[in-house]
Amino acid sequence: MINRLTIRLFCIVSLITLLVMSSFVAVRYVANAELMESTSQERGLAVAKRVAASVKPTIWNIYNKSYNRTYTAEFADAILDAEMDSEFIQGIKVFGNFGHLYMGKIKRDNQQIERFNADNDELNWKQQPNRISYPVSLGAMTIGHVEVSYSDKEFAETLRSSLWVDITQVAIVSLLFVGSLYIVLRLALVSPMQSLQVAQHALDALNEAVFVVNKDGHVIDINPSYTTITHYKESEILHRPPAIYATDRAQLPIFQFAADTLEKKKSWSGQVVGQRKDGTTFPGWLNINIVEPVDGVLSDANTTYVGVLTDIAEKQEAEQKLHHLAYFDTLTQIPNRYSFMLRLEADIHLASRQSSALALLFIDLDNFKWTNDSFGHEAGDLLLIEIANRLKARLRKSDTVYRIGGDEFTVIVSSYLDNDSLVQLAEDLVGTIGRTFYVDEHKIKPGASIGISTFPGDAANAHELIKRADSAMFQAKEQGRGQVCFFSSHLEQQRQRDQMIIEGLKEAIQEDELDLHYQPKVMLRPDGFEVIGAEALLRWHRNGEVVSTPDRFIPIAEQSNLICELGYWVINKSCQQIAEWKQQSLGPLTIAVNLSPRQFKDSQLCDYLDSCLQKYGIQPGELELEITESAVIEDMEGSIKTLTRLQSMGISIAMDDFGTGYSSLGYLKQLPIEVLKIDRSFISTIPNPDDNDAIVKAIFSMASALGLEVVAEGIENQQQLEFLVANNCQVGQGYYFSQPLPVKQFKRWLTAQARPLLSKV
Repeated sequence: MINRLTIRLFCIVSLITLLVMSSFVAVRYVANAELMESTSQERGLAVAKRVAASVKPTIWNIYNKSYNRTYTAEFADAILDAEMDSEFIQGIKVFGNFGHLYMGKIKRDNQQIERFNADNDELNWKQQPNRISYPVSLGAMTIGHVEVSYSDKEFAETLRSSLWVDITQVAIVSLLFVGSLYIVLRLALVSPMQSLQVAQHALDALNEAVFVVNKDGHVIDINPSYTTITHYKESEILHRPPAIYATDRAQLPIFQFAADTLEKKKSWSGQVVGQRKDGTTFPGWLNINIVEPVDGVLSDANTTYVGVLTDIAEKQEAEQKLHHLAYFDTLTQIPNRYSFMLRLEADIHLASRQSSALALLFIDLDNFKWTNDSFGHEAGDLLLIEIANRLKARLRKSDTVYRIGGDEFTVIVSSYLDNDSLVQLAEDLVGTIGRTFYVDEHKIKPGASIGISTFPGDAANAHELIKRADSAMFQAKEQGRGQVCFFSSHLEQQRQRDQMIIEGLKEAIQEDELDLHYQPKVMLRPDGFEVIGAEALLRWHRNGEVVSTPDRFIPIAEQSNLICELGYWVINKSCQQIAEWKQQSLGPLTIAVNLSPRQFKDSQLCDYLDSCLQKYGIQPGELELEITESAVIEDMEGSIKTLTRLQSMGISIAMDDFGTGYSSLGYLKQLPIEVLKIDRSFISTIPNPDDNDAIVKAIFSMASALGLEVVAEGIENQQQLEFLVANNCQVGQGYYFSQPLPVKQFKRWLTAQARPLLSKV
């Protein structure tokens, strides 16, 4: 459109220039023609004058008969021939007024000069367009006339040449003018118009809806995106208010809503509700600006607004998804740990201002790892979802449940009557969680332990409140799982003491305050028993005094990775002791080392053991590792891989405390173990005709069927020993033989025994 307008304007100006220049050429042509015609006439008149002056004596002499007539005529012919020599002159005729002379010369078509023939040439002479007559005068008397006929050919050629010169000049001037005009137009008009065109294309390409509104609030122009977003055609929205409102509930036109702001600030922006042609609405972001007039003076008459409307529905949806991902657990769809921390901080702040109380329930599922390993992670996920739904259904609207970790949930109770009501709520939640859950026909009986802390009674801030609820939860688990426990200062003091033990153990490793005691393991036979090795048991002394007993510091170390550091120290010390005993020729003795569940899962275990075996030259069967059922059952696949690798290194594997855990024949058949150790709780009650005797006998039968060696620990009297020997128990240990001894005492005890030890059974 802009290009067409420019071309039109350029053509009009060029046409005007052509007309003006053509008029100039025409005027020049007429002036040149008149000038040349006048010049030709003057030139012909000059010839006539010269001929008249030349022939005047001839005419007079002939008239007076003063000379010879012939001579006089010939003289006149010579004069005429001289004048006729020019291409300009076509003919000359001379005659006397008294009829005594009539002669002339004329050029024929072949430009031959011939004598004028009055009879033949008179008519043709009169038809010549270019003739001029001049009198031959003598004083006051005219004695004759001279007529000259001249050619306009030279005049026409000269006129034509001058015309082409004028046309060339006009063309050059016109081209220069038109070219200059084009450049001026381009600079003054085309470039700005192209900029406007680019701006128009840019507006058309925008995804945002752009519209222009006049002072009455009616749309006077839109871009294509306005139609795309609102589904209104241009004809349907022009000269009408835009279908944009301040809010969805109150249908208040946006320009009415933003009128005060526009009057003061000349612009407005904010979230609006756009309405489509079909009546549906969408959230939008609108920017409105007043268009400044060229003169810079705003008035009601020239007020114009430009609005830019953006559909933010997808943006809001994306923000909602991001918000959900940030604040909600992706599996259970309940608030996550981040939401929990924000809410807890806010609730504590509110409780402080209102001098009210709140409680935090820390929920941890019991044996969830076993559920994952037994039924698969998909079943574990379904269980977590079900538990989250159960908790939401049980809680009040004012209480909120959060998933803050794998199998950990928290509940913020913003108001409660007393501690009894909290206990009732927590026990209800334990019962709710404990209902049977079915996954693919598998029956799962979940459980949970709950710790409770209160604000401001137990803690002054969120961090302390969480820490103390967590401590209470661990106390609940220690009480037997499926329990509810309040935080207590005694528990906190116990935690602090535990922390002191951990710090003390770290220092003990550095200061060489740890030592190993060895409890003998003996082969049981009807005719006696023989020492085959010992179990290495960790002790902690400082200046000859016991700092802490193993049953106290081992469980505390088990709660952190410190147990791994202690375990590696024990392994290294035991391997070193095996090497020393072999050098001292004390016989082939096996040392058994207890392996904690956390250390059993440590990725460095196998590599560390291999380095110790190589370093001290330990042979197969000289080192035995004792593991618990709980350590193995949590990850059967990984446990089998680890145990198989340990066996391939020549390490004997014993299942410790057998009978107190899951005691499943199925997993025993899968595990690459060689020894079963019957827990002392079974040995302490035999012989006695009750269930324990039957259980012990069943263990012996099962071990025999699986080809496993059985070790009975905790033998304290002769009756127990006789029962075990009678039921084919191969190995035993306990105070009946010896308590755990320091290495020097163990060596003396070992040397003092006969070989084999002949204690009759």
